Amino acid sequence: MATIIDRFELDFAATGGQAGTITEPSIACSGKRMMMTGNWFSSRSITGGKSWTFIDPYTELPATDSGFCCDQLVHYCKSRRLWIWLLQFSKNASGNLIRVAVSSSGAPGTWTWWDTRPGDLNESWTQVWLDYPDMAESDSNLLISFNVYSTTANRWQRAVVLRLSLDQLKAREPITREVWSTTGFGSLRFARGSGSTPVFASLSTSSPSLELFRWPDSESGVSQVSIPVTPWSDGPYGSDSDPTSAWMNRLDDRVTAGWDCDGVLGFAWTASADAQHPYPFIRVVRIDKSTNQRIDEPDLWNSDRAWAYPSVSPNQRGDVGIVAFCGAGGRHPTLGVGCLSPSIRLWDMTLEAASTHMPAAQAWGDYLDIQPDPRRKTYWIASGFTLRGGGSRNNIIPRVVVFKP
Repeated sequence: MATIIDRFELDFAATGGQAGTITEPSIACSGKRMMMTGNWFSSRSITGGKSWTFIDPYTELPATDSGFCCDQLVHYCKSRRLWIWLLQFSKNASGNLIRVAVSSSGAPGTWTWWDTRPGDLNESWTQVWLDYPDMAESDSNLLISFNVYSTTANRWQRAVVLRLSLDQLKAREPITREVWSTTGFGSLRFARGSGSTPVFASLSTSSPSLELFRWPDSESGVSQVSIPVTPWSDGPYGSDSDPTSAWMNRLDDRVTAGWDCDGVLGFAWTASADAQHPYPFIRVVRIDKSTNQRIDEPDLWNSDRAWAYPSVSPNQRGDVGIVAFCGAGGRHPTLGVGCLSPSIRLWDMTLEAASTHMPAAQAWGDYLDIQPDPRRKTYWIASGFTLRGGGSRNNIIPRVVVFKP
């Protein structure tokens, strides 16, 4: 089982009372400095997680257009000693914008930022808005993915990857936006740990397959390869006969986790119950990076509970760690962490904290976060959340977990 070394809770003051039950927490760390973001808060620690100071994402940076909305991601780029903060702004009839801000310290008042609207990516993209971001770094670039929806019918249009130079961001220069998009696949997810050749993926249910995309730092084009995988089912996830499954009502099978380590690519997503799995579970596929051949499918599942919302990352030694939720079968949403044992193709999981209630809104998600601990070679730092004392957003407890194999 994974060993939990430390755990920290963010109280009401640390989130400004602005946490939601769809928390979507993101975490970054450099030494004893940490930053956590979520819906609709951000918070900073300079004590290794022991104490936190609220940073209001609505006011820390100047408002523009329709103002800050919701999704945020935070990342620390060790090679440039740069904190990177992504904020998604509200949509209006014209669209919305994303803001990428950078700081050398992560302290309030030290951020420089650039705004990007859909029309900055393609002049013909009008009356559309950007949602559901993912973010990763390569050796040279920051990569951000989004889904694009129409502002009128709110229908999915395409998925986009935006590539920005890390050196331009560090120098606070005007940015050059490189853009790639697809109308065939959505909700693109990056593999954590890629170097000069970033890898991202989506799913195709018609094949069924995992679609792998590569965008090398040195090239302008993106390559694609299809990896056949075992079929899975996408919903329903919650069950009317099990009230403790209601937190999964808005689940879907978007890829939420990816990693790139020691010549192996891996991706994970949530699938609904089937003949072999009595509860929803986490589908996992590992691929040989050089041959694009599927290695195995070490899924995470239990016969007495569901697993959902995985996030995965290698640590500095190359072990593969995971954070995810389990629940249903009489259990409230529970945060778990663990690591993969490749020799037996099983996940060694430890339950970190259980919610005392179900979310009153019957909504949870949409993603978690995990990073290698920059100070300790075999450790990870993960973000999560639980409910304590009730089912409303006022009862949300954002959490930071430090663990090792």
